[in-house]
Amino acid sequence: MSKRTLWNVLLPLLVMAAAHVFLFLPLPPALQPHLVQAAAALILTGFLPGALLVQAMVGQGVAPPNLWERIVYSAGAAYIVLVGGMLALSYLPGGPRREAMLILFDVFTLVLIAWVAWRGRTAPAGTAAWPLVADRRWLLAGALVLLLVGALLRLGNLGYTDFQGDEARATLRAAATIQGYEDVLFLHKKGPTEILLPTARYALTGHLTEATARLPFALANLAALFAIWLLGWRLFNPLAGWIAAMFFALDGYFIGFARIVQYQSVVLLMAALVVLILYRLVRRPQALTGYLTLAALLLATGLQSHYEGALVALPAVVLWGVLAWQQRHNWRPVAVATVIAAVAGGAFLGAFYLPYVFNPRFAATYYYLTDRRIGGSPPYNNLLDVFLRTTLYSTTYYVLLLVGLTVAGMLRIFWRGLRRPWALLASAVTLLFVAVTFANPGWLTVGDHDWIIVPFVVLFVALVLTPKQSLEERVLWLWFGAIMVLALFLTEKPRTHVYTFFIPWLLICGQVAALGYGWLARRTGSRTAMIVGSAAAVVLVLVFGNYAYRYFVSTDEVMLNYAELKPPGYWVTYDEPDNKARFGFPLNNGWKVVGELYRQGDLTGHFDTNEKEAWVPAWYSRGVDRCPRDAEWFFEIRNLEPWSTDDALKMEHYLRQGFEKWGKV
Repeated sequence: MSKRTLWNVLLPLLVMAAAHVFLFLPLPPALQPHLVQAAAALILTGFLPGALLVQAMVGQGVAPPNLWERIVYSAGAAYIVLVGGMLALSYLPGGPRREAMLILFDVFTLVLIAWVAWRGRTAPAGTAAWPLVADRRWLLAGALVLLLVGALLRLGNLGYTDFQGDEARATLRAAATIQGYEDVLFLHKKGPTEILLPTARYALTGHLTEATARLPFALANLAALFAIWLLGWRLFNPLAGWIAAMFFALDGYFIGFARIVQYQSVVLLMAALVVLILYRLVRRPQALTGYLTLAALLLATGLQSHYEGALVALPAVVLWGVLAWQQRHNWRPVAVATVIAAVAGGAFLGAFYLPYVFNPRFAATYYYLTDRRIGGSPPYNNLLDVFLRTTLYSTTYYVLLLVGLTVAGMLRIFWRGLRRPWALLASAVTLLFVAVTFANPGWLTVGDHDWIIVPFVVLFVALVLTPKQSLEERVLWLWFGAIMVLALFLTEKPRTHVYTFFIPWLLICGQVAALGYGWLARRTGSRTAMIVGSAAAVVLVLVFGNYAYRYFVSTDEVMLNYAELKPPGYWVTYDEPDNKARFGFPLNNGWKVVGELYRQGDLTGHFDTNEKEAWVPAWYSRGVDRCPRDAEWFFEIRNLEPWSTDDALKMEHYLRQGFEKWGKV
């Protein structure tokens, strides 16, 4: 056995043994044992077998991934293993148990170690191709900055906020899964990922806190940040990828998603990795079966998380079509690899969706999606709603910067691909259209319908078809334009679901900004451009980062006291932000104290509360009935939604019944 093969065997075994020790070893409170155990559980059930799965599928052969690819592929594969393993265990009578989990994941890990060791003796040596970087110091510095900014905004004070409505629902259903309720996954109206991930932590460690429940989603979000950097690097250059990733790191939607027990972060990671792998195959069509199968499993994992995971199929199919066309004279390897990948991905996807579609509860899901989300009378115009909501999450300056870079990218395509008169006309029409739409988003309303969709479709079709573009640009504009049109104009209530077109949008903006840097370097010299570019990056990171920290990480709870605590200097177009679809903002209502008082016996009996969602009180009251008719306690909470007349009337009712203040958190 070679030293390399020996290392590939011994290191996973050592990591596996250490994770078991930390999972079961009593630790002092100062070390935050619940977080240490949660991390050990994540290693055993996801990240270790995920890394080995990547090594087994594509790591040993003629075209292995390099270090950067290996890291992000392994992160994505961790969620393949986690979701697949926990889904299988959830189907067992009585639900997943710690012993069954350890047996399943440990055996799977040992099998992968044995496979890697055996393949290491027979697999041909390969080289990991990667574009050369002139100065690795800048590369490492950029990676470190991304890690620091991304981790601070995603992991800082992660456990401070009480579970909010959808989070509490996911954690309650995780508890129900452990208790053996076989149909709980089919009640959820979406994929099972956001239930299965906290189920794994809960079943293996015996406890579930806000921080440990959110940790897998925060880590998926952080991994997605580096996957986007790598994708932009592959498509254009390291600087374009880094700028796109920094936009991602500072984007309020993605920060908010990282800080809640919901599916979006996993969908983002899977989408970026699927496109990254297929683009790699377009440029280096080797090890087709391994890479296509890995991409199919990642796509299926995204779909196991939410139906929105299917949207990445658009760029994926385009890139697969380019690959198939390139290999048309040697089509058999592509065909065989595609069939194997389709079977693997389809089997993984069918493990949940086949029983789900035939379950009677699927009808409620279908009604929810078609009636409450998509609606029945498109087209719609959600431009104003999305603009206002995005400026709340990410500042008005951030949104205007992205829009400006996007328009600059459009004009660049027209001026490079069209003759001067046509380029001038296309540019003038585009600028006029953008200006008019900004001034009056509903300017194309005719009768009961808004037809703003029409000029947007014409614009995006023109951008995709304009000559003298690279494959990379066409794919991004198609990906961005098609999903944006679907989200903004064909969905009645997109709200925060608009995140689905942000990956290609940020990559487009990253490319345009990188081209601007290159233009500046040619005009002023590389040293001056580096100083100006670095200064601009620092200013933007501080401006956007300060806003994100205040709104998402700080325990000041800015959103709860918006008028008094909103940070100065950030211009907005509203007096009070929309109170719907607010996710990820800090909010500590005192529910954890209520739960502890019930546990200690200081509180007993039924209760009522002005909390509108049923899930949050159900989680924190430890199953005590919420019953207004014979309530012995009333919990008055402040929520991110403004205090309503109904809340005041409910409070007055209990005061008339002789209730008086007992305590305040």
